[in-house]
Amino acid sequence: MRRLSLVVALATSLAACSAPRTAATHRPAPAALPAAPPVPEPNRDHLGPRDPIGVGSVARARDAELQFCYLEGVKQHPDLAGRLTIHVRVAGNGTVTEAAVESRSWDRGKAKHVEACVLNRISRWRFDESAEKTAVYPLILLFSR
Repeated sequence: MRRLSLVVALATSLAACSAPRTAATHRPAPAALPAAPPVPEPNRDHLGPRDPIGVGSVARARDAELQFCYLEGVKQHPDLAGRLTIHVRVAGNGTVTEAAVESRSWDRGKAKHVEACVLNRISRWRFDESAEKTAVYPLILLFSR
């Protein structure tokens, strides 16, 4: 999934300032604060690997969210139907760190809003914690009228 980073650089011009500049008095810079110790990653060894069947259960429990996305797309394109395979990367703490379309069987031009909605919804899901640092799971979604 691509992310957009926007960097805004502000430039000031001395010529644009109407008030005359006076000599600045500089105060000594404050002493640097000591760096905070790194927070260790919690030990999840007692949890074991995440069960792919459990991942499917989470997806099925949220099936209404995905159907909403599909039904919004059907309003614009009544013949929209097909298969969508999403790869979901899940961190050890259960948060989704990435969701991306792996394959599709429908016309992307007609379904781009549906796909964006589905990816947005999935990116907010929360799975059970696991001993795995990260794992990728395919979700195959079938949409039909």
